[in-house]
Amino acid sequence: MKNLLLAILGAVVAAVVLSLITKDFEMDVLIFLILGIVLGYSIGKKEKADSN
Repeated sequence: MKNLLLAILGAVVAAVVLSLITKDFEMDVLIFLILGIVLGYSIGKKEKADSN
């Protein structure tokens, strides 16, 4: 769970830094990125549980 939160925090920080550089904040991209991280984490967790 800690790794998931760190990955989401990293995505948010990267989006903020990129938006400061480009002066254009894209909320849709950030939402899809966080959704992909959460889905990937949950699928990986299920696959690990199934293999044991």
